[in-house]
Amino acid sequence: MSSRPARGAARLAAILDALPDALLLVNGNGTVVKANAIAGETLEAPGAPLVGRGLLDIIPAFDPRRIPGSMRRPDEDPGARTRPTRMIARRTDGSELQVEVTSALLQAGQTPYASAIDAVFGDDHASEELLMLVVRDLSGTLDTEAELARQQRQTEMILRAASEGVVGVDTAGRVVLVNPAAAQLLGHRAGKLGGQELHPLVHHSRPDGTPLPFEETPLHDTLVSGRKHRVRVGQVLWTKDGRAVPVDMTTAPVREGDQLVGAVMTFTDRRPQDAMNARHEQLLAVLGHSLRGPLEELRGELTALAADPAGQLWPEANQILHHLAAGYARMATLVDNVLAYQRLDAGREQLARKKVALDEVIGAGVDGATELIGPGRAQFAVHAPTTEAEVDPERLAQALAHLIADVAGVDATGRPVNAGEGAPTDSTIVVAAAQRGDVVRIEVRGPFPGGDPVHAPLVSGIVRMHGGVLQTHEVPGAAGGTAYVLEVPVSADAAPAPGHVPRPRDAAGETTVMPVPVQPARGTGGPGGPVRGMATGNDSGHVVAAPPAAPGRPMPRPRRPEGEEPRGPGLLAL
Repeated sequence: MSSRPARGAARLAAILDALPDALLLVNGNGTVVKANAIAGETLEAPGAPLVGRGLLDIIPAFDPRRIPGSMRRPDEDPGARTRPTRMIARRTDGSELQVEVTSALLQAGQTPYASAIDAVFGDDHASEELLMLVVRDLSGTLDTEAELARQQRQTEMILRAASEGVVGVDTAGRVVLVNPAAAQLLGHRAGKLGGQELHPLVHHSRPDGTPLPFEETPLHDTLVSGRKHRVRVGQVLWTKDGRAVPVDMTTAPVREGDQLVGAVMTFTDRRPQDAMNARHEQLLAVLGHSLRGPLEELRGELTALAADPAGQLWPEANQILHHLAAGYARMATLVDNVLAYQRLDAGREQLARKKVALDEVIGAGVDGATELIGPGRAQFAVHAPTTEAEVDPERLAQALAHLIADVAGVDATGRPVNAGEGAPTDSTIVVAAAQRGDVVRIEVRGPFPGGDPVHAPLVSGIVRMHGGVLQTHEVPGAAGGTAYVLEVPVSADAAPAPGHVPRPRDAAGETTVMPVPVQPARGTGGPGGPVRGMATGNDSGHVVAAPPAAPGRPMPRPRRPEGEEPRGPGLLAL
């Protein structure tokens, strides 16, 4: 007798046991008569064998008409293989699992491997019709499908919530993805955009109406080269009713591995931004031409009239005239500074960095603050070392002037704010500077906490352009209760990249505030209150007050001997 069937049976048995899916053989009674190794691992529990169980006990939802010997419809092919169908299977211990079942009938004696199958499944079933089932465990597949469904829902929610228009195209430029924002902006129904070519639909013409070839668009270059594009000027998309919508457009490639399979185009409507820019330019024009010119003219006339020695006005009227001249000077200075910052912020002007002594910058800032506050309305305690820093002296002095004016507590009319019972009685403004490592730190503290909507944005903007940071610290017990700390790099090389905001720290790694006495140094006046002026150090080590400035004239800034540091109980010890 030949040994070939035995070897074939052993090989076939090994193949069946190596299959990744469970394989069951069911006889005409609906009983499982054979099972491969994976079937035992998947459906069999210890002590409860699978072979000998009824098929409907294992797969209750299985169609019993498929069992050999059952009655079938006349038009049904008994030898046809069923399509994979998902069902619930029960293990022999009663636990359930999701499976996918495929079945086929094995006719007796009709297989070319009859002798091998007889050896594998036993001679006792060789002459009867059997049902073979392939059962695939879907436990891992269901987890994967659930995760994919979750990610798809999340993607859909993101696309629906996005305010930007998002359109995905394949390599031929046909729409495969569109979010509601894009459909609404373009005036199309999202369902009708699928499968259409995007370019002739929404991007066929330039802003002036002339035809725009697809080869000249950012989307075409992205599909051909895989490069990403971001275009903010000169791009329009056309709506369904023929209106041109100016947009900011970004195109990015979509890849599967190393293969380019499409691109995504995102866009936002520029019309609100263009309207805001036009309004901004209009306001700048009003400030620069319609308002500044008359202010400057009035300022000149009032100043000339107040300085006329032949003026025959009574003292009160002359004083009012001086105050009017100072008020118009303050308004003109504020307008000039706002316009200068707008030019800097828009990129029409750049910082002019150079090495300059810090005391000169602070002195210019105090002088500029006097113009913004008005003469005789505040006094200063100043500590300004001769440390050099590479900054734009004019811009930094401008920022310092507005920071001082912010804490001075003087409104746009020149009157003190909160002049009631709770107002601080000390008008001294403390300005202290020191170098800490590779940064210069300037602290400003006044009788009021600041936060003016005109001064604060200008100060923070100039400091940010220097690569520095402006912070506010609470100082309990001090006048105003807060202190501004301004930090800028000593050199341009030490300035961080744009957008990076450094955190000021001392050598120990903690944020610090320079100590200031509860009562800053100030001059002593008569019964009417403190003398208005600038507090500074003299040779004796005491703090004196500069005489108040004449109305309408800038307040003089006392100078200390060259090489001598200010000192005295009212100055900051750094």
